[in-house]
Amino acid sequence: MAHKSSIGARSAPLRSIAVAAVAWVRRIRRDLSTAVHNSCDLSSQIIRSDALKRVMKLVEQVACHPAAVLIVGETGTGKEMIARSIHGHSLRCNKPWVDVNCAAIPEHLVESELFGYEKGAFSGADAQKVGYFEMADGGTLFLDEIGDLDPKVQVKLLRVLDGVPYYRLGGSKKVEVDVRVVAATNQNLEELVRSGRFRNDLYHRLAEFKLEIPPLRERPEDLLAIAEQVLHQHYPNSRFAQDAVTALLSYDWPGNVRELRNSLFRAIMLSRNAHVQITAADLKLSPALQPANGKPALSHDLDQVERQIVLDALERCGRNQGKTAQALGISRRTLLRKLKAYRETAPEIAVGTLCPEQQRYYRKQTNNSIRLKVEDEWMEATLLNISLGGAAVSIHKLLSQDSAVILSFTIPGSEDHAELSGRVAWANKEGQHGIQFGTMPSELRTHLQRWFQSEMKKDGWREDLEV
Repeated sequence: MAHKSSIGARSAPLRSIAVAAVAWVRRIRRDLSTAVHNSCDLSSQIIRSDALKRVMKLVEQVACHPAAVLIVGETGTGKEMIARSIHGHSLRCNKPWVDVNCAAIPEHLVESELFGYEKGAFSGADAQKVGYFEMADGGTLFLDEIGDLDPKVQVKLLRVLDGVPYYRLGGSKKVEVDVRVVAATNQNLEELVRSGRFRNDLYHRLAEFKLEIPPLRERPEDLLAIAEQVLHQHYPNSRFAQDAVTALLSYDWPGNVRELRNSLFRAIMLSRNAHVQITAADLKLSPALQPANGKPALSHDLDQVERQIVLDALERCGRNQGKTAQALGISRRTLLRKLKAYRETAPEIAVGTLCPEQQRYYRKQTNNSIRLKVEDEWMEATLLNISLGGAAVSIHKLLSQDSAVILSFTIPGSEDHAELSGRVAWANKEGQHGIQFGTMPSELRTHLQRWFQSEMKKDGWREDLEV
């Protein structure tokens, strides 16, 4: 009797684990099915900044190799988007894609979920269950929040990554899989290695190729493009006021894209004039994270930083070049050379001209007839608004997202003809479409900038500008 009692006492923890396992499996079975068959749609990606373009170029290069990839970046920067892009550009793109959040799985179930278990492995294991690795066989397994993985499981994961067959929990037959592993974390794994919380050998096995995703605050082009996309999904003809653009660029965005989308959704829902424009007051971003002088935060590009410092010093010295040169600790000749270079390379930010964010993200409302080409068909369309980054048009048919198009029109107030290529970023049932422009010829870009400058002056924006 004592022997039976001891067996029952030892089996009690196993029964509790089994009950938890069964409940967990039932709760996520539907999600797992979705994860395995989820197609990697890359058409909604917004990539405007040079920083993200460099990352995507590396993505395309590494996608064709079987190496494990470690994606590092702050929370909300789009690490899963990058992982999906790797899968989508790889030879495994038509094979399963399985994404797993390591932090969301209870610690005592991680091994059985990753590697599966056999029928009868524990109380409640009524049937065999394949793990995530077997689900992803031939395809890609994305391990998000890899830094939260239990150290005991790290050993088995390392062996699988080295191509060693493994046993399911309670199994006697080895399982062999062909899986490309992509991992992601917002933690400093090197620091975790030094503190003994993450295996050094596993870190180097996962980081065969390491991708670092820059935060949103270092990608102003992406930031405003995403903001425009979110706004136009609700109100295609709306725009951001100048103070809203400045607020968006000045805020630090610790939550990155996730925080941006949430903030915009709240502003759009609560604003009384969201159908016309969104202002800084609508955004209600924390003033504690805004610069004290109300100007946009300094760019992380050193040339931009230098240029802004020079122009700020010039303004403080009453635009006296001699005093400015003395304040900066440079010769007057050097100052004149720099000011000349600024005028030649970026006239829009020279002293007395329009500020950069208005130059680049100003959206002009129009109602002009244009022609639009999709595939080999030309059709009549109405240009609703346009910026240097894209346009909104209205046509009689609904185009699919990511369709390649060409817009042909004459720039208002001139005889300059423009043909711009781009892709459909969004569409609604009324036939309105958002077009994201591709690379724009420099001559055409100059013509559009001049027209935007004249239109901004007509709108009265110049009086509110600061250099």
